[in-house]
Amino acid sequence: MANGVSISGKTKKRIREAAGAVVSEQGAAKLTIEAVATEAGISKGGLLYHYGTKRELLEGMLDDLLLERGALFSANKDSSGREKLSSLIETEFTLSPEERSAAQSILAAGAEDPALLQPARDYFNTLFKHVTYAEEDPELIITVALALQGMQLLETMGLFQFTSDQKTRLKKRLLELAK
Repeated sequence: MANGVSISGKTKKRIREAAGAVVSEQGAAKLTIEAVATEAGISKGGLLYHYGTKRELLEGMLDDLLLERGALFSANKDSSGREKLSSLIETEFTLSPEERSAAQSILAAGAEDPALLQPARDYFNTLFKHVTYAEEDPELIITVALALQGMQLLETMGLFQFTSDQKTRLKKRLLELAK
Protein backbone atom coordinates (compact mmCIF):
# COMPACT_ATOMS: atom_id res chain seq x y z
CA MET A 1 0.00 0.00 0.00
CA ALA A 2 1.23 3.45 -0.92
CA ASN A 3 -0.28 6.45 0.86
CA GLY A 4 -2.86 4.19 2.49
CA VAL A 5 -4.43 3.19 -0.85
CA SER A 6 -3.94 -0.33 -2.15
CA ILE A 7 -3.12 -1.12 -5.75
CA SER A 8 -6.60 -2.66 -5.99
CA GLY A 9 -8.12 0.59 -4.70
CA LYS A 10 -6.18 2.61 -7.27
CA THR A 11 -7.30 0.28 -10.04
CA LYS A 12 -10.92 0.53 -8.94
CA LYS A 13 -10.66 4.33 -8.94
CA ARG A 14 -9.14 4.26 -12.44
CA ILE A 15 -12.01 2.02 -13.60
CA ARG A 16 -14.64 4.36 -12.14
CA GLU A 17 -12.95 7.35 -13.74
CA ALA A 18 -12.85 5.51 -17.06
CA ALA A 19 -16.57 4.78 -16.74
CA GLY A 20 -17.22 8.49 -16.23
CA ALA A 21 -15.11 9.28 -19.30
CA VAL A 22 -17.06 6.77 -21.42
CA VAL A 23 -20.35 8.37 -20.43
CA SER A 24 -18.96 11.88 -20.94
CA GLU A 25 -17.64 11.10 -24.40
CA GLN A 26 -20.22 8.61 -25.69
CA GLY A 27 -23.33 8.90 -23.51
CA ALA A 28 -24.86 6.73 -20.80
CA ALA A 29 -26.19 4.18 -23.30
CA LYS A 30 -22.60 3.30 -24.30
CA LEU A 31 -21.53 2.43 -20.76
CA THR A 32 -20.52 -1.20 -21.13
CA ILE A 33 -17.94 -3.34 -19.36
CA GLU A 34 -16.02 -3.61 -22.64
CA ALA A 35 -15.99 0.15 -23.26
CA VAL A 36 -14.87 0.88 -19.70
CA ALA A 37 -12.11 -1.77 -19.84
CA THR A 38 -10.81 -0.26 -23.07
CA GLU A 39 -10.91 3.28 -21.63
CA ALA A 40 -9.16 2.12 -18.43
CA GLY A 41 -6.50 0.23 -20.38
CA ILE A 42 -7.21 -3.11 -18.73
CA SER A 43 -8.67 -6.39 -19.88
CA LYS A 44 -12.37 -7.14 -19.52
CA GLY A 45 -11.38 -9.93 -17.09
CA GLY A 46 -9.32 -7.45 -15.08
CA LEU A 47 -12.28 -5.13 -14.81
CA LEU A 48 -14.61 -7.98 -13.84
CA TYR A 49 -12.15 -8.98 -11.11
CA HIS A 50 -12.73 -5.60 -9.47
CA TYR A 51 -16.39 -5.10 -10.46
CA GLY A 52 -18.20 -8.34 -11.16
CA THR A 53 -21.13 -6.60 -12.85
CA LYS A 54 -22.04 -3.30 -14.41
CA ARG A 55 -24.33 -2.74 -11.44
CA GLU A 56 -21.39 -3.05 -9.02
CA LEU A 57 -19.49 -0.50 -11.10
CA LEU A 58 -22.46 1.89 -11.05
CA GLU A 59 -22.75 1.44 -7.27
CA GLY A 60 -19.07 2.34 -6.95
CA MET A 61 -19.60 5.43 -9.09
CA LEU A 62 -22.58 6.47 -6.95
CA ASP A 63 -20.56 5.96 -3.78
CA ASP A 64 -17.88 8.28 -5.18
CA LEU A 65 -20.45 10.96 -5.98
CA LEU A 66 -22.05 10.81 -2.56
CA LEU A 67 -18.89 10.42 -0.49
CA GLU A 68 -17.75 14.04 -0.69
CA ARG A 69 -21.25 15.40 -0.23
CA GLY A 70 -21.94 13.14 2.73
CA ALA A 71 -18.67 14.22 4.30
CA LEU A 72 -20.06 17.76 4.46
CA PHE A 73 -22.48 16.62 7.14
CA SER A 74 -20.17 14.51 9.24
CA ALA A 75 -17.27 17.02 9.10
CA ASN A 76 -19.48 19.96 10.04
CA LYS A 77 -21.54 18.42 12.84
CA ASP A 78 -21.57 21.64 14.85
CA SER A 79 -22.30 23.88 11.88
CA SER A 80 -25.74 25.35 11.35
CA GLY A 81 -27.99 24.10 8.60
CA ARG A 82 -27.28 27.30 6.72
CA GLU A 83 -23.52 26.75 6.95
CA LYS A 84 -23.94 23.20 5.71
CA LEU A 85 -26.10 24.43 2.86
CA SER A 86 -23.46 27.00 1.90
CA SER A 87 -20.86 24.21 1.83
CA LEU A 88 -23.17 22.12 -0.33
CA ILE A 89 -23.68 25.02 -2.76
CA GLU A 90 -19.91 25.46 -3.08
CA THR A 91 -19.49 21.72 -3.67
CA GLU A 92 -22.30 21.38 -6.20
CA PHE A 93 -21.01 24.26 -8.30
CA THR A 94 -17.65 22.54 -8.66
CA LEU A 95 -18.92 19.28 -10.18
CA SER A 96 -16.44 18.05 -12.76
CA PRO A 97 -17.59 16.82 -16.18
CA GLU A 98 -16.72 13.28 -15.02
CA GLU A 99 -18.89 13.61 -11.92
CA ARG A 100 -21.75 14.97 -14.01
CA SER A 101 -21.32 12.06 -16.43
CA ALA A 102 -21.28 9.57 -13.59
CA ALA A 103 -24.50 11.09 -12.25
CA GLN A 104 -26.06 10.83 -15.70
CA SER A 105 -25.20 7.14 -16.04
CA ILE A 106 -26.47 6.39 -12.54
CA LEU A 107 -29.77 8.14 -13.28
CA ALA A 108 -30.12 6.11 -16.48
CA ALA A 109 -29.39 2.87 -14.62
CA GLY A 110 -31.76 3.90 -11.82
CA ALA A 111 -34.59 4.10 -14.34
CA GLU A 112 -34.08 0.40 -15.04
CA ASP A 113 -33.32 -0.61 -11.45
CA PRO A 114 -34.71 1.84 -8.85
CA ALA A 115 -33.02 -0.09 -6.01
CA LEU A 116 -29.69 1.19 -7.34
CA LEU A 117 -30.67 4.67 -6.18
CA GLN A 118 -31.17 3.74 -2.52
CA PRO A 119 -27.86 5.33 -1.43
CA ALA A 120 -28.96 8.55 -3.14
CA ARG A 121 -32.30 8.41 -1.30
CA ASP A 122 -30.42 7.98 1.97
CA TYR A 123 -28.17 10.91 1.07
CA PHE A 124 -31.10 13.24 0.36
CA ASN A 125 -32.83 12.20 3.60
CA THR A 126 -29.63 13.13 5.43
CA LEU A 127 -29.27 16.36 3.45
CA PHE A 128 -32.72 17.66 4.29
CA LYS A 129 -32.42 16.53 7.91
CA HIS A 130 -29.15 18.41 8.35
CA VAL A 131 -29.93 21.63 6.50
CA THR A 132 -33.29 22.15 8.18
CA TYR A 133 -32.42 21.12 11.73
CA ALA A 134 -32.93 23.88 14.30
CA GLU A 135 -33.24 26.65 11.73
CA GLU A 136 -35.55 29.60 12.18
CA ASP A 137 -36.75 29.39 8.54
CA PRO A 138 -36.48 25.75 7.39
CA GLU A 139 -38.76 26.34 4.39
CA LEU A 140 -36.30 28.87 2.95
CA ILE A 141 -33.42 26.42 3.44
CA ILE A 142 -35.41 23.63 1.76
CA THR A 143 -36.30 25.96 -1.13
CA VAL A 144 -32.63 26.88 -1.68
CA ALA A 145 -31.58 23.21 -1.51
CA LEU A 146 -34.31 22.25 -3.99
CA ALA A 147 -33.32 25.06 -6.37
CA LEU A 148 -29.70 23.87 -6.24
CA GLN A 149 -30.61 20.24 -6.82
CA GLY A 150 -33.07 21.14 -9.59
CA MET A 151 -30.43 23.17 -11.41
CA GLN A 152 -27.94 20.31 -11.12
CA LEU A 153 -30.50 17.78 -12.36
CA LEU A 154 -31.35 19.87 -15.43
CA GLU A 155 -27.68 20.13 -16.34
CA THR A 156 -26.91 16.49 -15.53
CA MET A 157 -29.74 15.26 -17.75
CA GLY A 158 -28.74 17.67 -20.52
CA LEU A 159 -32.14 19.36 -20.41
CA PHE A 160 -30.71 22.84 -19.93
CA GLN A 161 -27.19 24.22 -19.73
CA PHE A 162 -26.62 27.40 -17.81
CA THR A 163 -23.95 29.78 -19.07
CA SER A 164 -20.90 30.42 -16.96
CA ASP A 165 -22.22 33.90 -16.16
CA GLN A 166 -25.62 32.52 -15.14
CA LYS A 167 -23.95 29.95 -12.88
CA THR A 168 -21.86 32.65 -11.23
CA ARG A 169 -24.93 34.79 -10.55
CA LEU A 170 -27.04 31.82 -9.40
CA LYS A 171 -24.32 30.62 -7.05
CA LYS A 172 -23.98 34.11 -5.56
CA ARG A 173 -27.74 34.40 -5.08
CA LEU A 174 -28.12 30.92 -3.55
CA LEU A 175 -25.29 31.70 -1.12
CA GLU A 176 -27.00 34.96 -0.18
CA LEU A 177 -30.26 33.12 0.50
CA ALA A 178 -28.46 30.47 2.54
CA LYS A 179 -27.05 33.08 4.95
